[in-house]
Amino acid sequence: MEQTAAKIRRLVLLHTLCSPYLARMTTTEPLESFFVRLRHSDIVTDGARSGIENMQRDQAMADALIAAPSDRRVLVRFYWWTPWCISLGNKQPESDIAHERVRTDGIELVRRPTGGRAILHAAELTYALALRLDDRLTHGQVYHAWHQWLAHVLASQLGITDLTVARAQPDFPILFQREPTRWLCFASSARSELVWRGRKLVGSAQRLYGDVLLQHGSLLLGSGHQRLPFYLRGCSNPAELAAYLARRSVTLEEICGRPIAADTLSAILAEALYTASRC
Repeated sequence: MEQTAAKIRRLVLLHTLCSPYLARMTTTEPLESFFVRLRHSDIVTDGARSGIENMQRDQAMADALIAAPSDRRVLVRFYWWTPWCISLGNKQPESDIAHERVRTDGIELVRRPTGGRAILHAAELTYALALRLDDRLTHGQVYHAWHQWLAHVLASQLGITDLTVARAQPDFPILFQREPTRWLCFASSARSELVWRGRKLVGSAQRLYGDVLLQHGSLLLGSGHQRLPFYLRGCSNPAELAAYLARRSVTLEEICGRPIAADTLSAILAEALYTASRC
């Protein structure tokens, strides 16, 4: 009886997650082919690597598609970081960072090929996705569909309720001028990013190279990312800002009440890709 009730609750949850999305789609739309391509992805689980190597490998995925115009593969990579690393968006000034403090604590500093704001990559699982778009499939559709798929997998495999995608788009020109939002990726959510009860779980960014899309993002496992304010130049209240970041973001450990290892989650997501479909 309890198993039946649990199954019903799970079905209701998945229907709640997916119904608003399906209502805007028809079976003839290009997202069907996107999920077909996802099921045939080239998937790499890379484990822990340095920040420089991680960014080089993400860029290499996009470069491989750029160099082969007829290549319609979807390239997916899951990985994490050692040592901890701060990544900056491709237009974010390095002057935002207190370099001496970063070096003293053994933290790396890299620049992402994509946009966005700074992230301290600590306890997280990172994904990278590269694919060729066409006239019918836009980067915005991929962004939304990928996060919907992540929500579906986390709900079905980990039993997480209350996952949604953000519906509103912040005014980024204003955010980039205002402290603390101009510094911190996880201080606010862009449209379609994954949130739990209003708090950001996944932060993603994109870059287009003609018709080739590179997208990567961080799925928070633990609270290490909250230390980022202590490495910001000119931040007079890092403890207060770290507490603000904790309120604005959420980790899988907090949601699930137990640690979720990066290798465990990467295996779950890689397996789920082989059956990926519009949820």
